[in-house]
Amino acid sequence: MTAAAGTEAGLGNLVAQGAVLAGRNLRHRATVEMAVMFVVFPLIFVFGFLLLFGRLFDARGLDYGQFLPPAIVAQWMFTVANTSGAASAADRASGMYRRCLVMPVNRGAIALGRIASEAVGAFVAVVVISLTGHLAGFRFHGGVLAACGFVALAVAFALALTAGTTAVGLSSGDPAAVATLLNLPYLALIMLSTAFVPADAFPGWLEPVIRNSPVSVVIDALRSLASASPSWVEVRGAVVWVAVLAVVFGVAASRVFRRAR
Repeated sequence: MTAAAGTEAGLGNLVAQGAVLAGRNLRHRATVEMAVMFVVFPLIFVFGFLLLFGRLFDARGLDYGQFLPPAIVAQWMFTVANTSGAASAADRASGMYRRCLVMPVNRGAIALGRIASEAVGAFVAVVVISLTGHLAGFRFHGGVLAACGFVALAVAFALALTAGTTAVGLSSGDPAAVATLLNLPYLALIMLSTAFVPADAFPGWLEPVIRNSPVSVVIDALRSLASASPSWVEVRGAVVWVAVLAVVFGVAASRVFRRAR
C-alpha cells in the first residue's frame, strides 16, 4: 500500500506517467489510416470545397479561400475528438483502464495522457490545414498574437469536445458503435453552422439558430482571428462556449471514468 501510494503521488509522477501514456496514445495513432485522415483528407476537403463553391462565393464578393480553412479546422477538431472517443472505448474494451486502476498509476495521469495526445493531434491538424489553406490563399492577417490565438482556440475546442466523446467512449466500450454514434451529432452540427456558407444563406427562420450555435461561434471567431482586424467580442464569445463545453463534458467524463472498469 505504501509503495503504491508513493508511486501514485506527486506532481512529478503525474507528469512522468502522463507523458508515458500520451506517448502510448500517439503511437497507437501513428498508422497509415491516421496519416490519411489527418493529412490527405484535409487537402481533399479544402480544395474540393474550393472547386465546388469558390467561384460562386467569389462572385458574391466573398473570398472563399480565406473563408473556408477555419471551417475545415473546426471540422477536424471534431475528427480529433471522435477518434479519441473511439480510442477510449477500445481502451476500456481491452482492459487497459482496468489495469491502470489496479497498478500504482496516478489517476490524473490517465486523463493527462489523453489530453496531451489529443492536443498534439489537434495541433498537427491545425498546422496541416493552415498550410494547405495557404496554398489556396488563406493568410493570417492579424499578426503573430492573433495566429497563436487561432491555434489555441482550435486546440481548446478539440479538447472540450474530447471530454464529451471520452464520456461516450467509456460508457460504451464498443469502438465501432461509438464511432457511428458520434458521427451523427458531428454531421448535424457542422452542416447547421456557418462552416461552408454564411448564415444569411440559410432560410430566415433558421438564421438565428445558425448564427448562435457553438460551432458557428467558434468558426466565426477563428475567421476573425485570421482577419486583419480581429474582433475580440467574437473571440470572447467562442472562449465562453468552449469553457462551458469543457466544464459540462469534463464533469460527465470524470463521472463515467470513476465507474469505468
